Amino acid sequence: MTGGKKGGGVNQATVKLLLLIAILAVFILLFKFSPLSQYSSKENLLAFFGRVKEEWWGPLIFILIYGIGCVFAVPGSVLTLTGGAIFGVWFGTLYNLIGANIGASLAFLMARFLGRDFIERLVKGRKLASFDEKIKESGFKTIFRLRLIPLVPFNGLNFGAGFSSVRFGDYLLASLVGMIPACFIYTYFADALLRGVTGASQKAFLNLGIAGVLLMTLSFLPSILKKLSHRGVLLRESDGSS
Repeated sequence: MTGGKKGGGVNQATVKLLLLIAILAVFILLFKFSPLSQYSSKENLLAFFGRVKEEWWGPLIFILIYGIGCVFAVPGSVLTLTGGAIFGVWFGTLYNLIGANIGASLAFLMARFLGRDFIERLVKGRKLASFDEKIKESGFKTIFRLRLIPLVPFNGLNFGAGFSSVRFGDYLLASLVGMIPACFIYTYFADALLRGVTGASQKAFLNLGIAGVLLMTLSFLPSILKKLSHRGVLLRESDGSS
């Protein structure tokens, strides 16, 4: 009886994972090989949102498309640049941030409910189990640091975090805070390019490079502070013993 339940459980976890893969594959294939693909180009996105941005529902449509699009096929960078070019720096940053977090949360929840059981059974009793537990305990710090590194794939992190044991609350807060700097920089970059102000694009490229270095440096700040704090404790203990 116990073996049957266990087998059924494993089978159910596998079916859920296959369902997740099937959903993603269907949407991506439909997007790539259907008329929808032509609407995802930068030019068409700019044209569409340029027409509707003055409507009260324009930002809502943008946020909705951003949230759903970045889960399945549309690159987040394209949508972020579109938001900056159409809505400007401040509103563009706000709408991009809301849309990106909606998309990140949707991807996380899909992976958590349809793929986590399979991953949990896969790592159970192995060395990866302890690694998975450590990620759970340091969930906020881990996600926050990865969000600050521009080279980490946006969608890959969303689904990967859902597969892991990271708590949703830690993931949500770390994503929200960690996305702010890069989201602002990319939005500013797009707005500057669209305005075509003399030297604006060069300044945007320079700021983008500087911001990338600062973001990666900032991502290691918690570890640096922890080491400095630990070293300070050791020095105080050493002085006390002497």
